[in-house]
Amino acid sequence: MTGAKSLRIAAILGFSILCAMPAGAAKPTGPKVGDAPPVDELGKDASGNRIHLSDYRGKIVIISFWASWCGPCRKELPVLAAIQKSGTRDKIAVFAVNWRESRDRFFQIKRALKTEDLTLVSDESGRYGAKYAVDGIPHMIIIGRDGRIAAVHVGYGESEIPDLVNEINALWNKPTDSESSGGSLL
Repeated sequence: MTGAKSLRIAAILGFSILCAMPAGAAKPTGPKVGDAPPVDELGKDASGNRIHLSDYRGKIVIISFWASWCGPCRKELPVLAAIQKSGTRDKIAVFAVNWRESRDRFFQIKRALKTEDLTLVSDESGRYGAKYAVDGIPHMIIIGRDGRIAAVHVGYGESEIPDLVNEINALWNKPTDSESSGGSLL
């Protein structure tokens, strides 16, 4: 994709996500494309700060629910970090939400991932994941700059990376209400 507004996110090899949902399981109903996120709060980061999605309006927000015991989730984390780095924090916010693991385990993971440029968020009880109908991981929600859900993905393979990159770039290039009325970009 070309143009000044493109994020130019490079496709990263090694991205493999498999759905951790049992075969034949009914797909949960949850927020859909076009909906507002079901809750503004996403949980607490490693410093204990509450993450509020409304603080990131005007940016693309990627939320990925994952757990350390999920092999495909662990493969996804470096890809999310690369997306964060390529997109820069002034354009994109990536939240890796550690789903249903203890706070102690969360801090172990944080220490192990100290070199990754990711905002890790703890959802020890699964309360925030439940709002997004997470029952299989990894579970990714992409929120557009307009603050509305632009995509929900559960289960991917390496072949999906180019589509994900194109999806993110298309969201970046989509004008927001303020831009269509002459507002500035970010």
